[in-house]
Amino acid sequence: MKTPSTRQSRAHQAFTLIELLIVISIIAILASVSVPVTKNVMNSARKTSAQNDCIQIQNALKGFYNEYFHYPVSGSSEGPYKSDAEVMDVLMNVDGSAEAENLNRRRVTFYEASKITTDAKLPGYNTDTGTLNDPWGQPYEIYMDADDDESLTPPAIYGDRYGKSGRIKKTIFVHSGGPDRKIETIKDNVSSWD
Repeated sequence: MKTPSTRQSRAHQAFTLIELLIVISIIAILASVSVPVTKNVMNSARKTSAQNDCIQIQNALKGFYNEYFHYPVSGSSEGPYKSDAEVMDVLMNVDGSAEAENLNRRRVTFYEASKITTDAKLPGYNTDTGTLNDPWGQPYEIYMDADDDESLTPPAIYGDRYGKSGRIKKTIFVHSGGPDRKIETIKDNVSSWD
């Protein structure tokens, strides 16, 4: 008599194939819904990070200007500077950099970033190329009022996005190509003026 009850209890303890398939399908549905949401959250986080970088670079340039009464460029070109060694080495006070020694005589560090030493397109300061890369691995573009007239011509691709085309009363503009990694398509660009 004990054997039939033991068999019945074992049968009730195990999952049937249909129950397992239902659970697996529910998990698959939840996973398919969560993947796009996670992707959007990650993209939003990268945009926020790029926006913060743009503002920090802008503030570092303002700090440099307040210290030396000029921007860290030689000449009077407004840019674009591809966050290149001439600008970033000076702001980051990179040892051994001729630009940093000439333009940042007091050796003040105005900007800090994580350093990467690879050719891969990663975010951070690439010590091989001297560029500061955005979260998508592309260099930031920097425009500065190098002729000291307290105005700047925004990049032509923006047209009237930042007001009338032509010169505007801003002294620094920093921007990233955004998720599509293209400066030319402005729909998802991130800048210090946004």
